[in-house]
Amino acid sequence: MTQEFTKEYEFSGQDLLQLLVHYTDGAIPLNGEVREILIHPAMDRKIGLLVRSEEWQDPEPLFVGYDGKRTRTWSKNSPNDDSWIERNETPRRQ
Repeated sequence: MTQEFTKEYEFSGQDLLQLLVHYTDGAIPLNGEVREILIHPAMDRKIGLLVRSEEWQDPEPLFVGYDGKRTRTWSKNSPNDDSWIERNETPRRQ
C-alpha cells in the first residue's frame, strides 16, 4: 500500500508570467506586468492572468495551453490553428 502526499507550491503571478514568456516564443511580451490572478469559477484547475503590456495592440484575450512538452497559444482573432508546439528543453517530470 502506498501513501499519497500533497505539497503546496507558492509562486507569484509575475514568476508564472515569466515562465509563460519563455514557453510561448514571443506571444507574451517580456515587459508584461501581472495586474490580477483569476480563477475559473467552474473549473478550479484553470487560472488566468490579467496582464498589461504596452506591446499589445489587440485587446482580445490570449489563451495559452500547456501539456507536458507541448504549448499552444490562440485568441479569438487568430486562425483556427489547433497545432501544439513541442519544446525540447522542457524539464522532465520527476
